[in-house]
Amino acid sequence: MSVVPEAVVLDLLARCVGLSQEVLPLLAKKGAEAPEPGVLDRYTRIVSDLHRQKRHDSILSDESWEWIWDTPPGLSRLQLYGRLAWLNYTLLDCL
Repeated sequence: MSVVPEAVVLDLLARCVGLSQEVLPLLAKKGAEAPEPGVLDRYTRIVSDLHRQKRHDSILSDESWEWIWDTPPGLSRLQLYGRLAWLNYTLLDCL
């Protein structure tokens, strides 16, 4: 059974945690607002890079992942943080 290499998972996890740390301080005052385009672009790149790994690991093809592959329009910082939290937790499970 093929799996995503540990180094790749750790890189994705580091990027997710870093972005989470950047978004967290803004949640109390600006959580309902849209994240800056650069922040959303970084999140989209993380998800895109992870999506490319689907062929390496059947876990990523599981139905529980389907909602994460598409970023809905009008995503707020709070929603983004929730997605990042889920990714952080789930990527740890891939190690």
